[in-house]
Amino acid sequence: MSISSKFLSIRSRLMLMLILVSAISAMLLIYVGYVNGKNAINQSIFNQLTSIKASKKYQIESYFREVGNITEVLGSNEMVVQALNDFKKGFRKIGNTQLNAECSKQLSVHYDDFVDKVSQNMDIKNNPELYYPNTVEACYLQYEYIVENPNPAGEKHLLQDAKDGSDYSVAHQRYHQYLTDVIIKFGFYDIFLIDLELGDIVYTAYKETDYATNLYTGPYKESNLAELARRLRSNRDIKKASFIDFDNYRPSYGAPAAFVGIPITDGAETVGALVLQMPVNEINKIMTGNNNWKTDGLGDSGETYLVGEDFMMRSISRFYLQDTVGYTQALMDIGIEKEEVDKMYRIGTTILNQRVKTEGVREALTGKSETKVIEDYRYVPVLSSYAPLQIPDLNWVILSEIDEAEANIPIDSFKKKVFIALCIMILLVTFLAMYLAGRFVQPIEKLSEGVRRLSAGDYSQEIDIQSKDEFGELASSFNEMTHNIEKQQNVIASQSLENEKLLLNFIPKQIADRLQRGEKNIADTYPNASLVVIDIAGFSELTSKIGAEESVNLLNHLVETFDTAAEKHQVEKIRTVGDTYFAACGMFYPRLDHAKKIFEFALELRQLTAQFNINYNIQLSLHIGLHSGEVIAGIVGNEKFNYDLWGQTVNQVFSLKDLKEDNQILVSKEVYQKLQEQYKFEKHTLGDSPKPDFEVWKYGEVRLKS
Repeated sequence: MSISSKFLSIRSRLMLMLILVSAISAMLLIYVGYVNGKNAINQSIFNQLTSIKASKKYQIESYFREVGNITEVLGSNEMVVQALNDFKKGFRKIGNTQLNAECSKQLSVHYDDFVDKVSQNMDIKNNPELYYPNTVEACYLQYEYIVENPNPAGEKHLLQDAKDGSDYSVAHQRYHQYLTDVIIKFGFYDIFLIDLELGDIVYTAYKETDYATNLYTGPYKESNLAELARRLRSNRDIKKASFIDFDNYRPSYGAPAAFVGIPITDGAETVGALVLQMPVNEINKIMTGNNNWKTDGLGDSGETYLVGEDFMMRSISRFYLQDTVGYTQALMDIGIEKEEVDKMYRIGTTILNQRVKTEGVREALTGKSETKVIEDYRYVPVLSSYAPLQIPDLNWVILSEIDEAEANIPIDSFKKKVFIALCIMILLVTFLAMYLAGRFVQPIEKLSEGVRRLSAGDYSQEIDIQSKDEFGELASSFNEMTHNIEKQQNVIASQSLENEKLLLNFIPKQIADRLQRGEKNIADTYPNASLVVIDIAGFSELTSKIGAEESVNLLNHLVETFDTAAEKHQVEKIRTVGDTYFAACGMFYPRLDHAKKIFEFALELRQLTAQFNINYNIQLSLHIGLHSGEVIAGIVGNEKFNYDLWGQTVNQVFSLKDLKEDNQILVSKEVYQKLQEQYKFEKHTLGDSPKPDFEVWKYGEVRLKS
């Protein structure tokens, strides 16, 4: 204890303790509330993110299923089959056409402009010859339907007939409106009819530079569209649509493009393929909720997006849409190369341009669905819920995330309010502690003064308290009083113990307890108990030989041995009178096997006595009688009382003992009937002994001398 604390008054100590305990309790309560509140809010947000993720996952998977179903239906449509056949025929005839110089010149100008635009979005060689069509059909049709098309770029589909008089244009005029209506109605970017055998694109609706080119040998043979065509050519399941993942598609000036296609059969023959270019805007609409993130429950920083197995986005970033300039600048601030950011800005999307190699994406690509706090692609801590998508041919994952800072806004507000409340609480507790401490010390001072008066006398101190405050005085007074009380209690306890020991020499413990509780006129009837009476024969002769003192010591030793055996067999000792040992079983602790227990006790006493004879080289024998029946017991006498048993059962058991059959266990008919199946008895022949008025049975003999 420090010197300063020794001289603090109880009032000061109590006040400090109240303040300290209250402050610690309040801080612990606030801490637990803060942690639980934060966990509850985070869990609520995780649940919300998981719900949004599940909803978007269902929507995007349903959309792809719908696209696949539409493709499969169109692939079996008779008009589409006929259109493909007619376009193929017209396409083949154009191969015999002689190209004029104006056609080549105008195409060259068109491709110079095309390559300039593509090179702005993609890192390519600025060489138009690499993209110039290498077949007569492609040159002719691109000239007629692209270069000579009076409609501007993006509206080339408005031309239905090139008016060149070819069979191809006749087919184009017949089917183009229907095929255009299909992509407009279902929201596709473009539609392709492909000759899978030769690889020619015999028809497209929007007439980009892939129109009429060959996917096996032409300028776009390395594109994902060409890969899908090769896959469809070898596809065994001709009735099932196939998807190809996004890639930067050069005919669309490097914009991301994904395709879905299906083989087209005419009878048993595969005549080509129908391919639809996936609409990026439809995917973005689903993932952004049509740019209504707050309505979807994603607050100011939440978003749901898709990522492919190459760790590139497959849907657009919310942050790019909301603040393109700020987003691209933020990417450069965290170390993203300027060339990558510029490409994203030029193409106008984060699809295939934003790398998302986060913990959530890596785990989702392995098939895990989880929620946790991670760093997103901006290196900002977010609460993230992620899962893999189930889309045929595509290994994509979906993530729903919200900034951790936004998620913690409610708990941060709660923390500030709680801190203010804590300061106010401590201030109030301080004033309350001062008041209560003053009130609490007053009765202690009065108690200390009263104890000093009560303890007047010569008493020594035992409690060692060195402080000079009220507790020191109180301890001194109580030490003196405790010393007196302890001495008195020791005397009382010692006398009580001696009285109890003396009482137990005359009566059983259960009866002694009842007497100590103040019971009088104790008398009980025990309807079914077993009694044993044992006379130790030969003791008088032993006394004349070795003297009274030594013989009493031997008797005490033998009786103690009997007592130990009685406790072992749960036999209740009644009393010992001289060399007679009287005990019962089933009186104070009723039990069904009391006859067996007391018989086993008698057997052990014979063995113990035999061993006793050997140990002390003496000759003692036992006269043992056992009987079962009703017993009456109680306290006899007032001043000099005695606990005794009486009744017919007691008389009969003493009669058995008086038969004086050395080392034999004599039992009544009642005991015999209970034990005859467990032990072998024989009927006792009484001879010249006084005959009792009941049957007597005996059990064996044993030598009790060395």
